[in-house]
Amino acid sequence: MSRPSVRRALRRAGAEPPPRPPRGAGPRNLGRIPPPKIFLPGETEDAGVVNFSAVFGRVAPVEMEVGVGKGRFLLAAAAAHRDRNWFGLEIEPEYAQIVRIKAERAGLSNLRIERIDGRAFVLRRLSPGCLAGLHVYFPDPWPKKRHHKRRLVDPAWAEAAAHALAPASLLRVASDHEEYFGVIDDVLSNEPLLEKLIPDEAGDWSTGTSYELKFLKTGRPIYKAVFRRRVSGSAG
Repeated sequence: MSRPSVRRALRRAGAEPPPRPPRGAGPRNLGRIPPPKIFLPGETEDAGVVNFSAVFGRVAPVEMEVGVGKGRFLLAAAAAHRDRNWFGLEIEPEYAQIVRIKAERAGLSNLRIERIDGRAFVLRRLSPGCLAGLHVYFPDPWPKKRHHKRRLVDPAWAEAAAHALAPASLLRVASDHEEYFGVIDDVLSNEPLLEKLIPDEAGDWSTGTSYELKFLKTGRPIYKAVFRRRVSGSAG
């Protein structure tokens, strides 16, 4: 996805993209990698686990999507299930702004989206059993081998995600990248706190994302799976 396409999407949502920052003098890459963004606005860097009741101003089950894109799934889910709180993570600032604008127009006070690193946030900011559902749709596959370390799902992430899910809650995943989906499926299947649902249990479901609609139109295969947090076993 090119940066111009993101800026066009922001304009279509009714907002003017921020001006591009000027290039600084001197070398652009000094080999320093900034820390991942894991804190919400107003939080200090010593903040502990997230208190979702305080974030939303009410007590309700929380479902989270990692990488919301333009928010097609998240907006529809929040509108259809207003008894739940919906928390979205999106590292692309323009996309996060697009979803905020659409949520405000729709009056979705039960939806919150933040520009957050989905991997580090799950590893460091979630309390045991705080999520009633977790959605990971079409994460960046980072297909080059030297970039595999940047992928979202690995055993450490799977363990943290499983602990964050309340017993019997679901983790839904989807990808159009066969090799990466195989890795995701293997990692999640080997996490002791998760059990993979057989197709009859999972049912015929759709992510409802823009990616899925685009891939279905072009005939590209989509790989999906549903995992359930085991009822037995400690979440702490």
